[in-house]
Amino acid sequence: MAYFTSDRRKNRDRRGAPRKEGLGAVEISFSDPVAVTITAALVEHSATGFRAAYDAKSLEPGIDVAYRHDGTRGQARVIWTHVLEGRRVSGFLVLSPPTR
Repeated sequence: MAYFTSDRRKNRDRRGAPRKEGLGAVEISFSDPVAVTITAALVEHSATGFRAAYDAKSLEPGIDVAYRHDGTRGQARVIWTHVLEGRRVSGFLVLSPPTR
C-alpha cells in the first residue's frame, strides 16, 4: 500500500492564464428567479476569468451572470465559491469577450 506524505497538487498553480491584481468594484447581476444585482470587490482577473469577494449569499456555482467593471461588461459563470471568515469569494469563468 502506498502512502503519500504530501499532495503535490496543492503547491502548483493550475490556472493557465496569468492573473493581475484586481482594483475596484465589479457589479454582478443574475436572475434567482427575480433580478439580483450585487457589488463585489474584484480580487484578481485574467483574460479567462476573475475572482471576486462579496457578502451576498445568493451566488452559487453554476449560475451564469452579467458583470460590469470599469466600463466593460460581459457574461461569466460562477465556477466555485468559498466562505472565508464570513465573506464569500467566487471564481468566475468569462463566457464571452468583454465589451465596452
